[in-house]
Amino acid sequence: MIKLTIAVQYNYIGEHKMCNQFKLPSLLNIKHYLVNDLNLPLAKTDTALPENQDVFPKQIAPVLLYQNNKLQLSPKSWGYPSPVDDKKVLFNARVERFYQQKPSMWDKSFAKQRCLIIADKFFEYGKKTYQAANNRKYHERYSFQDPDNPLTLIAGIYDGQHFAMVTTEPNSVMALVHNRMPLVVRPEELRQWLFQNFTKLVDRSNVPLSAKKIPNKN
Repeated sequence: MIKLTIAVQYNYIGEHKMCNQFKLPSLLNIKHYLVNDLNLPLAKTDTALPENQDVFPKQIAPVLLYQNNKLQLSPKSWGYPSPVDDKKVLFNARVERFYQQKPSMWDKSFAKQRCLIIADKFFEYGKKTYQAANNRKYHERYSFQDPDNPLTLIAGIYDGQHFAMVTTEPNSVMALVHNRMPLVVRPEELRQWLFQNFTKLVDRSNVPLSAKKIPNKN
């Protein structure tokens, strides 16, 4: 069932791209979900990992990947270095690019270097704008999450110390807000994304997603 909760921190109008923010759960909640709820053989790590914070491009977040014959949480920076501007990063990768004949910078990662982003929720700007008391305009803003599970799994790819969030066509909930959406992965699809042919995961039209407007604090 797809549902929309009409329960917007508003942001000043300016350039913004698809999903440039998500909220990290605590490491305790991540490990409990993966090990206890999903019964995954998660390798221990001695590396300090960030937790309980909002993550933006160029910041570090733990992602779940299969490497060296084990599932592990690995800290990586959100965004691949731009091939044309060393001051910018490319933090969203369209899943459709993998199926096009024209080569792309994402091909190797889609083929062999897939990971999962584990979030409490992710955020997106809406299509509407509003006039504030200070005569400045604001974009409405929403949070999204998996309504059926304690944490939200999002498809990712990685290369070296960098990762990108994978996006696809929106389902009916996200289409009200944006023309793209992160490729949300259901728990039972986890292995398919990490290890197998993921073609059937491109269409997310039947994947449940809840949305909530973020109240304006201004």
